[in-house]
Amino acid sequence: MIRSFKSFAAICAMAVMAAGCTNTDKNNSSNSSSAGTQISSSSSSPEDTYVAPETAPIGSSEILSQAATCTINFSDSGIEASGKGAIVSSKIVTINTEGVYSLSGTSSDAKILIEADKDDKITLILNGLSLTSKDGSAIDCEEAGELVVCTASGTENSVCDTSNYTFEPEETEPDAAIFCRSDLTLAGEGKLSVTGYYNDGIKCKDNLQIINGTYTVKSESDAIVGKDSVTIYDGDISADSGKDGIKSSQNNDPTLGYVAINGGNISIYAEHDGIQAETTLSVYSGNITIVSGGDAAYDSVQTETETGPGGGHFGGDWGNRNPNSGSSANENTQSLKGLKAGGDIAIYNKDTVLNITSADDAVHSNANVTVSSGQLTLSSCDDAIHADETLKIESGNISVIKSSEGLEGKCIEIDGGEIDIISADDGMNAAGGDNGDYFGFGSGSDEYYISIKGGDVTVNAGGDGVDSNGSIALSGGRLVIYGPTNSGNGALDYGTSFAVSGGELIALGSVGMAQAPSTLSQPCISITANVSENSKLEVRAEDGTVIMSTTTPKVCQSLIFSSYNFTEGSTYSVYSGDTLLSTVTAQNGVSGNGGSFGGGFGGGPGGNGGPGGGRGGIR
Repeated sequence: MIRSFKSFAAICAMAVMAAGCTNTDKNNSSNSSSAGTQISSSSSSPEDTYVAPETAPIGSSEILSQAATCTINFSDSGIEASGKGAIVSSKIVTINTEGVYSLSGTSSDAKILIEADKDDKITLILNGLSLTSKDGSAIDCEEAGELVVCTASGTENSVCDTSNYTFEPEETEPDAAIFCRSDLTLAGEGKLSVTGYYNDGIKCKDNLQIINGTYTVKSESDAIVGKDSVTIYDGDISADSGKDGIKSSQNNDPTLGYVAINGGNISIYAEHDGIQAETTLSVYSGNITIVSGGDAAYDSVQTETETGPGGGHFGGDWGNRNPNSGSSANENTQSLKGLKAGGDIAIYNKDTVLNITSADDAVHSNANVTVSSGQLTLSSCDDAIHADETLKIESGNISVIKSSEGLEGKCIEIDGGEIDIISADDGMNAAGGDNGDYFGFGSGSDEYYISIKGGDVTVNAGGDGVDSNGSIALSGGRLVIYGPTNSGNGALDYGTSFAVSGGELIALGSVGMAQAPSTLSQPCISITANVSENSKLEVRAEDGTVIMSTTTPKVCQSLIFSSYNFTEGSTYSVYSGDTLLSTVTAQNGVSGNGGSFGGGFGGGPGGNGGPGGGRGGIR
């Protein structure tokens, strides 16, 4: 059954709509291609991997300006055709000649079959068409060089199939309301509603491009499929799908199987993945709202200790995670991700707006993820952003309002941006594979690392705040961590080293597993004190100047501060409100009565602490 549009309407209401298809502020404008050509390589930089589709190769006005070579009018009493290239036989219109076909009228039982030469370009102008097929696809392009479907200005059009399909022996296609074995271009200045009661809504076996127009697609299975590629330049697209929303599935050619979005307003409610690319997925601009995983996307986050073996330092949901892009761990496990790619994912341009609510990862790549700019609001029952290899954030505004783990990758590099993370488990996690080595211990190797060179990062984590199976490095920017309240995790957790050579660090959490940085070129203060939630914390110089401050949203006992404004040999006082917690003389390395680089903690809360503190155990 086709689901109600009620949930889909709610998604449309969430979308932040933006008009216009031309973008003049591309990271990659010098390498643009009107065809959106992809060069896939997991080891190359995003600039080498993605070629931005600057402008559409053809506009709807250009298409609509063509004179019709054939006019076809549908009605339940019959089909009338005037011109050349179309043959009417009972309820079927067969098009076998290159040309421009103007379609209008209403029929509850008819279809269009295209059987032209392999080099012929067939253009269908929908001029107020309402077409339903009671047996098979309503528009079925079996042979052509290219099919163009364009809606006329001011018109409303609909194409629909039913659940009844008749196939030849061993055949399973065509299986969509609009089905095309050649390249397919959708454009227009009107509206088109497509309903796939049997399987897919729109399915193209080659390259699918959407130039502009308004589309509402509902489907029992996938809503919009371009097997070789999907390129979207502009348009208002609403999809409500029983499986994936937008999909490219070619896995035999590394230059195909991609999705490239360069504009438009896209709203997707998908029972499975929102947008899926077998190779690369690039978003250069656009307003995209996705709910993936159906209503389960709104479920509460379960921590790893609730869902599977481990949790905390014992690994997470390794038994439940699926390391493969398009495959399920078993037949009963579906992929429920927002943006998903077997190759790289890149998000460009400050005008890009992504709002994703997902039952699984909001953004997931089996290779690398690069966020160069944009506004991302992510709510996930698993990872907000996951990369099997490197996750790099260069700029942009990223708000993770719900997640199990916020940012996860083999390596995490943050060069800039405004990043706010709320996570039930780790805020950031650098680990191998899909979720690190089994039981989360990793290899303690610098193969895994977190590097922060700039930006303003805030983490509110129920597990470890920033966790690396290898190393952590802070050389610029500001990192504030509101870590765990339980003793089985720490605000900081690293396997080999944590080097601080610049920037600012505030790390607050429980004392049981607390770690401070291990290598510093600027002083670090580490103390223990019982601090209540919503307390304002300040580090003051001897003259009373506030050097660092924050308000902790929850209780904490381990308090770690490091700043490029700290001076070795100077004395600093840590206050909670008007209460003095500790006075510390900054020395080379870690000073105070709190945890040092080995973890654990030293003396009791409060008081004047000397350098060092108890080391606890090396984990």
